[in-house]
Amino acid sequence: MLFLQLPPPRFSFEEPPTNIPLAAGFVLSALEASCKQSIRAEILGPEVVDVFADLGLARNIIGMRPDFAAMTLYAWNVERSLFLASNIKRQLPSVLIVVGGPEVTPDNRWVLEHPSVDAGIFGEGESRIGSLLEALAAGHPPQGIPGAFFKDSRGIHVNRGDAQAWNLESCPYPYLDGRIAPSRDGTLFLETVRGCPFRCRYCYYHKAFRSMRLHPFASVEKVLDFAYERNSELREIYLMDPTFNAQQRFKDLLKSLVRRRLKKDVRLHAELRADTLKLEDVQLLRDAGLVSAEVGLQSVNPVVLRAAGRYADPEKVARGVTWLKDAGIDVITGIILGLPEDTPASFATTLEWLQRTQAYSVVHPFVLSVLPGTDFRAHAATLGLRYDPRPPYYVLFTPTFPEAEFRPSLLRCEQAFDMELDYIALPSLVDSGPALLATLDDSPYVSKWIIDPDHEEWQRILSSVIRKATDPFVMWFRGHYEEEAIIKILSEFSDANPHAVLHVVLDFGDLPPLSFFDRAIENAGQPELFLNRSYYPLYPEGEIVSINFTIILPFPRRRPERERISSEHLATASVVWESDWLDEAKVDDTELPLLISRPLSEVIDMYKATLKALKRVHGNRSEQVLFRDGHLQQIWNSQARNLEPATRLPEKILVT
Repeated sequence: MLFLQLPPPRFSFEEPPTNIPLAAGFVLSALEASCKQSIRAEILGPEVVDVFADLGLARNIIGMRPDFAAMTLYAWNVERSLFLASNIKRQLPSVLIVVGGPEVTPDNRWVLEHPSVDAGIFGEGESRIGSLLEALAAGHPPQGIPGAFFKDSRGIHVNRGDAQAWNLESCPYPYLDGRIAPSRDGTLFLETVRGCPFRCRYCYYHKAFRSMRLHPFASVEKVLDFAYERNSELREIYLMDPTFNAQQRFKDLLKSLVRRRLKKDVRLHAELRADTLKLEDVQLLRDAGLVSAEVGLQSVNPVVLRAAGRYADPEKVARGVTWLKDAGIDVITGIILGLPEDTPASFATTLEWLQRTQAYSVVHPFVLSVLPGTDFRAHAATLGLRYDPRPPYYVLFTPTFPEAEFRPSLLRCEQAFDMELDYIALPSLVDSGPALLATLDDSPYVSKWIIDPDHEEWQRILSSVIRKATDPFVMWFRGHYEEEAIIKILSEFSDANPHAVLHVVLDFGDLPPLSFFDRAIENAGQPELFLNRSYYPLYPEGEIVSINFTIILPFPRRRPERERISSEHLATASVVWESDWLDEAKVDDTELPLLISRPLSEVIDMYKATLKALKRVHGNRSEQVLFRDGHLQQIWNSQARNLEPATRLPEKILVT
């Protein structure tokens, strides 16, 4: 049996996702503890699941020839997971696809009815995975299993019964026996409790876990022993409890963390109810190493809060946030747009309240997702919630919030808090250095392909590159502009890897015709992807962000020329200005985004002063200073962006 959890979509390959299959780790432990039959099971590792685009991922799984593929489904990965399931089934018709996770609920029929899905579990999986798999392996219908479903020739059979809660003491925490590991960047997810005492109507969590159960304190302590080992490379712990300060062992855990911090400093992140915090709690949180906290304000309108099942005094929230900020803890304050009874005016009042009270370090606005399994989903018709039936299930309009007001409200939030909600980072523009591959056979994957479309070599290796491509992937065209060849390459790549994020770099020293971008989107765009829908309503319906274009041009000396080019391509591409090298004195005259082309070997005696000047001038947008030379880019990443090579995925660059 193969467990897999696909990562959230991202725009930079080198920045690995924090995709820790914690749920699969617990289920695998429970499977071995409860299953009478011998079932060999494993979790697909990050070297595959976090690296490859769709085709390469499917080929890796098919090569393993599992009898069962168990997929953990979240809003951000469900569509890609089911696409992957279809590809696996096409090559391995006998494989059984078993699903679980928040997307698997009795009311989410499009998932249950997907032709590649054979069975699944609602809510907590540990208590039923053994009996479900034993029945399926024996060829028997898994009847009588509460909170599960299966399919046969007669259709879908759903058992809505309540399953017995799993005894959290019956198997070890999955980090301790090596079933899962912290992420590449040194992050560990830690769940200390299951269940939530609150009943917010937009949330599914309290439905999946109907009571609050604590993980054994001894088990949590062993995980902390593992995390705080002196030779451990672990840097951060995300406390996954839905409300960390709502559990009865809150202070005991903090005191344990305070003691451990004496020998090693690990950054902590948690979700908190700010309105219930006491000053002594905040002092303990600070001493334990908490550096950031997520706080759900949602709205300051009492009518909206009551309709959401959210009972909190905004003034107490402001008090708690002030204490946290005074203690040096960053606070991400969440607000929700489009809740029942919310109006554009009341949303604006929430923004004004935040500006007045400063109850935030960062404001995170969410459009309401009418999630499967929630009270809002069950009563959507009564509440008048019109929503997208596919992830992220954004509400489109309500009786009190017209569809036309969503985008202006988000833009007001952007302006009020000086944020950029649609920011997409540029791809790496390294094209020389140790990441270059001599041949396609030198690496299991390729993250960047630099192509001269006028050379026929690309036709010979296109299918091989598509199989080895990563997600995200950079396709870099230079040499002679051949539009038909470029469109063909993009189209074939997208057909094989429709869920991959694609960066297209145009490095011809001149501007392509504007009509090219429309053709490229028409042939390779995937408007129905989760990633593209997640940018609505900030972007119009059908807008594409899964393909991004970057144009490299020589830096024009005349400002009007730069402004004209940037303005003409504002809606289609990012224009990066290239300079051979910069003397320290000329750095002040540069504009971002900036690409420096000269290799380190030619500037070895002068690069330090130039990098220092670049950091002084552009340090607050350091990700927009780019280098063709891989060594210089790595130095810049380390000095200006505080990025460590060991925490990043290495580029593999093919030049043809």
